This record gives sequence, C-alpha cells and structure tokens, in this order.
Amino acid sequence: MTAVLLRLAGVSSLLIAAQVGSVLAQEARAGRPAGAEYEGEAFEFRKVAEGVYLAVGTGAVSAESNAVIVVNDRDVLIVDALPSPAAAWAMLRELEGVTPKPVRAVVLTHFHYDHAHGTQSFPSGIDVISAEATRRMLAEGRSLSHPTAAGNRTFSAAQVTNLTQALDTASTPASRRNIDARRAVWRRYLESIATITPVVPNVAVSGRLTLTRGGRDIVIIHPGSAHTAGDLVVWLPKERILITGDLLQPNLPYMGDGFFPHWAEAIDSLQALNPAIVLPGHGDAITDMAVVERQRDYLRDLYSQTARLKQEGHPLEEVAKLLDLSKYDPYYPRPPGWTDEIVARRRLGTVKRIFDLLDGK
Repeated sequence: MTAVLLRLAGVSSLLIAAQVGSVLAQEARAGRPAGAEYEGEAFEFRKVAEGVYLAVGTGAVSAESNAVIVVNDRDVLIVDALPSPAAAWAMLRELEGVTPKPVRAVVLTHFHYDHAHGTQSFPSGIDVISAEATRRMLAEGRSLSHPTAAGNRTFSAAQVTNLTQALDTASTPASRRNIDARRAVWRRYLESIATITPVVPNVAVSGRLTLTRGGRDIVIIHPGSAHTAGDLVVWLPKERILITGDLLQPNLPYMGDGFFPHWAEAIDSLQALNPAIVLPGHGDAITDMAVVERQRDYLRDLYSQTARLKQEGHPLEEVAKLLDLSKYDPYYPRPPGWTDEIVARRRLGTVKRIFDLLDGK
C-alpha cells in the first residue's frame, strides 16, 4: 500500500467541542474529570512484550474496551482512548507507575464511543492519529449521535435504574453494599460521558505509515473498510504483535457498521503479516490464529448465506431466522436462556446491514 500521511491544516486546537461552552468539560480538562472518583486500581497493565502492555479495566471505572501501551526509547504511543474522559484519565494516571515517559501519540482504531471518546483527557499537543473516515465522524459530532453511543447511554442509565430497584430487595448489608458500589460506577460513568467533547484527529493515515522510535518500528495500517469505514491497525514487526481494535476479537464483534465481504479480505491481508500475538479491542490477547481464521470464515458464511437468501426473495426477518451458522456455536456460544427466536432477533441489525450493502445504500 502506498504511504499517505496527511497533517490536517486549520486545527489550532485538538479539542473541537460538540458541546461548546460546557462548564463540566472545562473542569475536566483542568484536572480530575467528572466521574473519575474510584477506589483501588482501575487498570491492569498486562506485559505482552518488552515495552508493550495490554491495559484492561478492573471494573473500578467503566472501561469496557482495551488500550494498548507501546513504551519507546523516549516516549509512549497508546492505541485507543477508552470510552470516557474519566477512564482515560485513570489509565494515564496509573500508567505513571509503569513508565515516566511522556505520551506523544494516540492511535484511534475507529470512531466507536468505547475507543475514541476518552481522547480529551490525553495531553494537549500530541498526535491524534486516525483514518480519514474516523476523523470525519469525530469532527462532525456523529460519533456522539451514532447508535452505538446512543444505545450505550440508554443502557448505562438503565443499569442505574435497575440497581436502584435491586436495593429494595437486597437481603443482606453485604449485598446492599455490592449493589450500591456497582450503581456508583455506572453513575460516575454517566457523569463522565456527559462531558465528552470529541477530539478531532490531527493526523490522518491512508494506506500505511511507519513511525520509527529508537529500535522499534510502529506500522500503522488502514486495511480498507472492515469493521467500519475507518479502521486502523498497528503492527509491531519486531515483536510480531498486531493491535486490531475491534476488527478482530476473541468473540464476535459488533457488525452494524461492517463492510462485508471486505472485512474478511482485510483479515486475510493481516494474516499475511504472520502475527504471533493479536491484541484486540475487547477480550484477552489472541495467540491461536485459528481464532482469527474462524472469525474470517464466520463473516464470509454470514454474508454469502444472507446474499443467497435475499436473492431467493426472503424478507429480512425471515433471513435472520433461516441463517444456519450452527457450526460456529461451539466457539460463539449463545448466552444461557437464548432461544432461536432471540438469536434471530439479535441478528436483525447485522442482516439489515448486509441488505443495505447489497442494495448499494
């Protein structure tokens, strides 16, 4: 792929406010952000290789996605910015116990809220790197209005309501304390995401960009439209570590913005790098490449079956019921209590996405 690096002009500040004049956001930038109160450690830094760590939330703050820390000779590059200013602030604060080196760059693998909405807590003046499609989503405020972010706000508020109701039926002081602690995490998360001011990336990558930091090459790749239109992955060739965001996961990723079958082709191109370790946006590190092949095969089966059934004239709801992906059940088991009807209903969004792509929408 041809290397294209765009340093975007006209961005005098990395902070482009979607909620201009928000007092809470100003307070967050000045110090500890709203919702960042917690006890204990918010992150576990799992060492993957020398200078490479997978940052995984402990539950002390709401941080459903991973970040990857790459400690170089003089600075630090981080892949993904977590779902909220509070989560990012906690991670950066605790990172000081791992390395005193300054953070100079953050790579956003895609625009979804859980990977891009913590960026405002990062130091000002750093490189915020993304694909062009991701940059546009953040610049236009569409990452905030996107169904993933809107659904997350609704879900989070529902957790507070449900846990408040659960307090009424808690039978012991210990259970009440547990419920109240969980409710506090959700409440603080809602406080934090209310202050989000999306940061517009100031570096856009199309194709491939290689950064050299001491003895380490960091290769940032846009593999084409896959999980979203604006995916980036990060490849560390010396360590053979591939950092993928949600393009690859141990479990099935969200597919509502996916590009079938290009996603499967992107996985093929990344497999050709021969990675030893894949660090995903959710879940544990992947060392068994059969996991990667399985996701690619699932995506291809899902797309080809949907396309065939649509061509045969079956409507969307019927296609969701007729899909036969049972051979993947041992690897992607349905949650307890899920019936075939529930599975079909949960597939509707993905099937609709494929219908839209087939119709050229």
